[in-house]
Amino acid sequence: MPRPWKFSNLRPPFDAGAMLTMYDIAPILDDPIHNLRTIRDLYRWAVTEMASADLSYGHGSPDAMNEASFLICRGLKLPFSSFDGFLDAALTHHELVRLVHLIDRRVHDKVPAAYLLKEAWLTGHVFYIDERALIPRSYIAELLEEDLAPWVADPDEVGSVLDLCTGSGCLAILAQGVFQNAAVTGADISPDALEVAKVNRRDYGMEDTLELVESDLFSNLEGRRFDLIITNPPYVTERSMAALPAEYRREPALALAAGPDGMDVVKRILEEAADHLTADGLLVVEVGDGLEAVEALYPGLPITWLSVSGGDDQVFLAEAADLRSYFHKDLPC
Repeated sequence: MPRPWKFSNLRPPFDAGAMLTMYDIAPILDDPIHNLRTIRDLYRWAVTEMASADLSYGHGSPDAMNEASFLICRGLKLPFSSFDGFLDAALTHHELVRLVHLIDRRVHDKVPAAYLLKEAWLTGHVFYIDERALIPRSYIAELLEEDLAPWVADPDEVGSVLDLCTGSGCLAILAQGVFQNAAVTGADISPDALEVAKVNRRDYGMEDTLELVESDLFSNLEGRRFDLIITNPPYVTERSMAALPAEYRREPALALAAGPDGMDVVKRILEEAADHLTADGLLVVEVGDGLEAVEALYPGLPITWLSVSGGDDQVFLAEAADLRSYFHKDLPC
């Protein structure tokens, strides 16, 4: 922002009238509320503001242009496909003030766009989100879009699914849509995150079908077995936690931090999963860049790394029989 004009800065030949006019005008020369009119104006300004700031993009938008269009489009509740057609539409004063405030918070407070708008998109599905839960993002969603083929031969034959560390409930909801005959359970240690999941469960009309359980991993699921367990658990290392951009520090640390090597939670899941899978059950785990850590912890464990858009080292699959054999677990009764 330009520095306000001060009477003490002015010298002849400026007269008092000129000084007053300049003092009144200068502070608003760069004020977007007084200078922007259309969506196109606001979009151009927002891109410049974002590109000039030290922002991190990792919650859905790859760059300033996409982030600005997302904030403006969804801030106005416009469909993405129609955004270009509205570029020359004039904004009301109320709309402009609200959108400038959102963009200002994104730029200066480093609040992720999803938290500002209270919504996040994952494989074309929209979910409610706020700072009580991790912003929805998981490569497992891509695998669910493909019905987990070829590992699941027939989605209609899956009878039970557990989404461990469910957070906002997004993967549990996607799983319920894919495995329509299955009883789906979402479990999380955080009661706050489960409150967010309840909002999404309601919005998707699944209050009578999707179970939500407060549980420290399997602690409140004793004696229960599932045909499929999917999980996007905490897997950020201590070093990475210390270097997280401001946007990620807005998210619950409980949903991210996982010890020195990022394996604190994954280790527990792998060692306990066999007790909660049916005889032919499958475990699907997202671990970010944890391939080397997983294979170092469990050399010889038969796992399959699955191909997703982020590469072939982000998500792995393990079969119940292999987990039981490796961890010397008894077969289920």
